[in-house]
Amino acid sequence: MISITDMRKNAKNVLEEVVSTKKPVVILQRSKPVAYLVDAESYEKMQYINEADQFKEARMKSLEKLLQLKERTASRTGKQENSTTIIREIREGIGRYE
Repeated sequence: MISITDMRKNAKNVLEEVVSTKKPVVILQRSKPVAYLVDAESYEKMQYINEADQFKEARMKSLEKLLQLKERTASRTGKQENSTTIIREIREGIGRYE
C-alpha cells in the first residue's frame, strides 16, 4: 500500500516493483483504497479471464433458451420427434396424401 503523495515521489520505483514482483499495489487517498496498480501482463490475463467468463455465461444462456424452446415445442406438440427423420420422410414422400 502506498499513499498518493508517496506514489508521486517514488513513481519509478513503485512501477519497477510492480513489474518485477507481479504483485499489485494499493494506492491510498486519506487512508482509503482508491486504485490498484498492476503490471500489464497481469492486467491482460485478468481481461482474458473476464472475457472467457462472459463467453461461458452467454453460451449457457443460449443453451438454456434452446432447452426452453425445445420444451415449449414438445409441450405443444406432445412428443418431440427427430427432425432428421421427419425431413427424410418428406423427401421420400412417406406419409404424403397424394
